[in-house]
Amino acid sequence: MIDVRDLDKVQAMRPFMVAHRGGVITPESPENSLRAIQLAAEHGYAMVEIDVMETADNEPILMHDGLSISCGVKERVCNLTSVEVTELRYRASDQPVITFAQAIEACADLHLGIMLDKLRRDSASEPEMSAACLDRVASLIREAGLDSAAVAIVDSPRLRQHLGEVSLFPISRHDFEQVLKRKRVPLRGGFWFGWAAELPNEAVPLLHKNGAFAIVSINTFHYPPHAPNVLAQEDIERLRAAGVDGFQIDSVYEACLKR
Repeated sequence: MIDVRDLDKVQAMRPFMVAHRGGVITPESPENSLRAIQLAAEHGYAMVEIDVMETADNEPILMHDGLSISCGVKERVCNLTSVEVTELRYRASDQPVITFAQAIEACADLHLGIMLDKLRRDSASEPEMSAACLDRVASLIREAGLDSAAVAIVDSPRLRQHLGEVSLFPISRHDFEQVLKRKRVPLRGGFWFGWAAELPNEAVPLLHKNGAFAIVSINTFHYPPHAPNVLAQEDIERLRAAGVDGFQIDSVYEACLKR
């Protein structure tokens, strides 16, 4: 299993793959489903990015686009209990919505690290999770033994207060600007995350020199419809040569990275 708190171990796995939207997505494995997580392990991913929302009874569950799109239910996650949500199935699938506890247990069993996203009451426009739910997330990560294999790509002082002991957070934009100016910045215990277009080649060794690693996102919405695979392949080849540590990718680009 990846150890994100040890830069040498991270670089020994370079370049590792992080499965965007909760795993390998197929008609039989919807995003953030248990089957998608299992397929991520089978396909050689080191981590899965999971989107976490909060139910009415303060339980964290996995969901990205909301219940209307994902399950055909015109209701909000935050208005239903965890029991009610996990009784739902993804549209055109036999896969149920799963709790964060189920996801964490599966990741631990499959030796997968986790990348946390959303961490909100419901959609992206909703407030952050309650303190009770954030503490539940932290305790589940700790109990599963994933506190050395967890990163978060959403950030705020409040999230760091509740999850700082069990998850790494991205370096700040200010610190990254200082790195680009070739200034010494203490970044050990942090990482850079962002789009390929935001990371110049020369920044990668500078991040390493200051103690941070870099994960680049290669997602479908980053590219125009007429040439997504070509442009994704170009970004992957450029950044692999620069020494990028990991790629958070949509599974449709998996072949580009393995090529």
